[in-house]
Amino acid sequence: MSSPVFSRSIQVTQTDASGIWPILVLCTAYSALLVAGAAWAIDLDAKGWHIALDMLALLALVALWLVGLVAVVRAWIWVETHWLAKGRARPFSECTPVDIGEAGFSVQGLGHVDWIDVLALEGIPDSDNYLIVHTRPFRKLMLAAPVDELVPVFNHYLAQACSAKATRAGTLQSRALVFCWRCFLAWIWAGYALAGAGGIALLLNASNAGFVKTMVGLCVLMPLVAWLVWAVPISRISTFAPSRVRAFELHGTRLRSTDDEWQSDLLQSRISLRRASGIGYEFSFLAIRPLSGKGLDLILQGGAEQEALLDALSDRGLLPAMNPQD
Repeated sequence: MSSPVFSRSIQVTQTDASGIWPILVLCTAYSALLVAGAAWAIDLDAKGWHIALDMLALLALVALWLVGLVAVVRAWIWVETHWLAKGRARPFSECTPVDIGEAGFSVQGLGHVDWIDVLALEGIPDSDNYLIVHTRPFRKLMLAAPVDELVPVFNHYLAQACSAKATRAGTLQSRALVFCWRCFLAWIWAGYALAGAGGIALLLNASNAGFVKTMVGLCVLMPLVAWLVWAVPISRISTFAPSRVRAFELHGTRLRSTDDEWQSDLLQSRISLRRASGIGYEFSFLAIRPLSGKGLDLILQGGAEQEALLDALSDRGLLPAMNPQD
């Protein structure tokens, strides 16, 4: 059976999602302030015609929230376009020939990408005609072509490249999601701390706020504050995970990233396989702590590449048994 091939002129656009984080932070802060203001401004103990006034005020606040979100997004886009983007090179955006085959992924006018440098595929919600390909040399490329034609070709060669590299002189190439476990835990505990501080503040002012407002604050605002904080680390390993995928080479007992940002002799490192679970998350990850230099945490997302990496580490006597969550 012949290998699939894709060769066609399509629209290719370099995208950059670095500006989405300021937008998310601004929108989150704006939403939290509006919700907190609404909780204290609306009289939940109102009776009679005051209830109708409160309902009208609530609808007005919802409308204000929607309009405000649009205003925040448009304001940041204006700032980024007119101030922050000055001096930057314009991203690539052309209708150009694209070839996907055994040799790799090529975009005429941009360059060639080896399969190990194709890091992740990302779909666009409610779109069957656009696919984002994360690469090491060109970062994010959006391809305007049917997804059901592109994805099988990419998946075929990505799996083939992994199995082929594993047989070459003991060298294994694999991709993994890089994250910081300690930073992740810090965000989770910060969510608990802020929610707890908010709950204490509500209880201290319970006599002034009234029973209903206090209970609404404890049952609604406290979980909302915690979840707004937790959304940052959880989104980085879920929604925005493709941008954090990196490629690695394991040669003997030496592991290095293909972008040369991290390398270490695993014989001189402490390796543990851990599980982490909590409200809204559950995953396994490989923690590598070298004797000198920075550590590395890799989330194991399953699949042939992850199994090949774990098998290679186990064959070399580098991988201990699964450890419980720290």
